[in-house]
Amino acid sequence: MRSPLHLPACRPAPQSLSLATGSATGYYYRLGKQIKTSTEETVKLDLTVQESNGSIDNLQRLLAGKVDFALVQLDVAQESLEAGQVEAIAVLAREHVHVISRGQAPEGNAPPRELDDLRDRAIAIGTPGSGIRFTADQILAAARLNTPQLLAQANESGFSEALDLLSAQPLESGPPESKQPSAVFYVGRLGASERLRQAFVAEPTLTLLPLSPSLINYLSTQKPGIYQPALIPSGTYGVSPNIPDRDITTLTTPTVLIARPDADPQIVRLVTWSVIATARQYALFYPELQDGEPEQLLRQKLFYIHPSAFQVYEQGDPRLAWVRYWENNSDLQAGIFLLLGTSVLGMLLQHWRRRRSQHLVNRTLQRISEISKTLTNDPQEALREIEELSQDNRLQFIAGSVPDEIYAQVQQKTETFGDQCRSVLDTQRRTLVLDTLLLLDDWQETLQTDPEAALQKLSQIKQQYREMLLSRQVDIQAYMELMELTLMSVMTLAPKQGQ
Repeated sequence: MRSPLHLPACRPAPQSLSLATGSATGYYYRLGKQIKTSTEETVKLDLTVQESNGSIDNLQRLLAGKVDFALVQLDVAQESLEAGQVEAIAVLAREHVHVISRGQAPEGNAPPRELDDLRDRAIAIGTPGSGIRFTADQILAAARLNTPQLLAQANESGFSEALDLLSAQPLESGPPESKQPSAVFYVGRLGASERLRQAFVAEPTLTLLPLSPSLINYLSTQKPGIYQPALIPSGTYGVSPNIPDRDITTLTTPTVLIARPDADPQIVRLVTWSVIATARQYALFYPELQDGEPEQLLRQKLFYIHPSAFQVYEQGDPRLAWVRYWENNSDLQAGIFLLLGTSVLGMLLQHWRRRRSQHLVNRTLQRISEISKTLTNDPQEALREIEELSQDNRLQFIAGSVPDEIYAQVQQKTETFGDQCRSVLDTQRRTLVLDTLLLLDDWQETLQTDPEAALQKLSQIKQQYREMLLSRQVDIQAYMELMELTLMSVMTLAPKQGQ
């Protein structure tokens, strides 16, 4: 990366910016300190790092206008991102889901080997309002373990206290009302918790439970980018013996730096650049940054990126705007030489053409940012709008209003976003098929015991498909596939019902 030529920022920085992180002993706080160092050394911004109770507290402070930036788990922030209340700046780490249990159990019981073995047992799911609690609720619901009995027994202690209870728990059976946890949820950067490492060393019976492949596939399909398949490698928390003693299948959710949409655009650009320029220093939190390309890794699988941050990812240091303006515009350079050698008119014409081309780029970026807000709720509409934008750009190119290199640039951006829309549509189609299979399984069970109720339920399923088609939740192809799947199931069971 070349050494930047420092030019004054377009507007003065505020006296102090604030960043909500986490507890003083947690890795969010250490990550916040690194962001502070980056902004001070790179762009001369004063950033105050605030302690907090974690992701949900950070998000609430940001929404209330109490801080300028916040560190959050992506799954915690997703609803606010989709609503346009906040926007992402960078992915700075990946947090792994840990389910800690005991390798021994009370007499007469087998020790848990996987998450499903914890059904109706007491589980420490984190304090109300914590990021751990949010993720634990998502996983338990997806695994259909959030039964009334489990929730009644749930332990809501903080992570450290819950870990103490699990480690000190006697092997004899205790009363259910004691809420002694059989397992503890933890969500954090791989190997970052010294508290967890010490617990594994002090209590050799502690172990990590894997998440099942079906659960991992379900959540990563339902919420792509928010939850991603991952491993906790053998030996992460100790060696001789290895802790864990084998690779553990699990999920990750990214740690994201976010801001409000109304944040000062130049401040967002400067903070974004400070992270990119010092990306290697974040390798402790995000190991891939040690050798990878920061402009790609820091925004990997982020849909709702702040427009000012996106501009920096595409164009680089915001303080070099006028230098880039000169270096990247041969038309302007030619115009200057033409002005010096011949006439002002030639230069103005070249400059006007360049301004018009840049306007097309900016308009395309802004339109993509607007369309992205509808991607999650209506990917079909997002795809239609991006294809209209692409066609409009093509017509301008055919008319000779846009240079070849500018058209290639905007076309690449619209094609990339179009691919994202198609990916989301494909994910929704697979999800609908999965949900249909579950509905049909339930319908088949009802058919054996109450045929009349089963026929009524089948009518409801068909009506639901029609409503989804009319509301554009599915396209006509997906509707036909769902109806075909339903009819195949009915035809398969018809002979059995006749017998």
